[in-house]
Amino acid sequence: MSSHHIIRENQEPALLIIDSDALSEESLGQLLEWSPIVLTTDANVDYLLSRGIKIDVVFTANADFEIDQDAISILPLQHILWDALHYLKSKNQFALHILWNDFSADALIQHSQQFTFAVYSQQFKYILRSSFHKWMPQGSVLKVMSGGAAYRVDNLQAAANETYHSLQDGFVSIHSESENSLIIGEAL
Repeated sequence: MSSHHIIRENQEPALLIIDSDALSEESLGQLLEWSPIVLTTDANVDYLLSRGIKIDVVFTANADFEIDQDAISILPLQHILWDALHYLKSKNQFALHILWNDFSADALIQHSQQFTFAVYSQQFKYILRSSFHKWMPQGSVLKVMSGGAAYRVDNLQAAANETYHSLQDGFVSIHSESENSLIIGEAL
């Protein structure tokens, strides 16, 4: 049996790099393993190119911005998330990993019906779900951003600032009491 994998176009989530320091280089390498579409701002270009990371799209507000590399689209920047989502929608790509330290929960929720997100921010991986169920070892850390929506938890103990710790080895659950999505962060 062959160990080769065939990657179909748009099978892997695209990668939007807003804050290059939102994730360790090792973890970033794992996200880049399957050669996703890479989008970023002009502020991150030197960092990414110095590490040999292939960039597909650069968003910039600088009309004079140039880059000495072929096959990179340079597009105007108005709002990085909206610009990236508009671009990806035009490419029929609806899954996205984002490196973003100060992400906008409202913006993600607004687009969660059309796009699937995973946001890497300050040692957490955030996803948007109305429920979460996963086996975790005791002491694992989760964050829940509910936007005021009611939710219930199982096998989790509340700590400070929307943070929870798993009480024991086993499955933890978080369920929204409404149809609203929750932003659930898992410590990396």
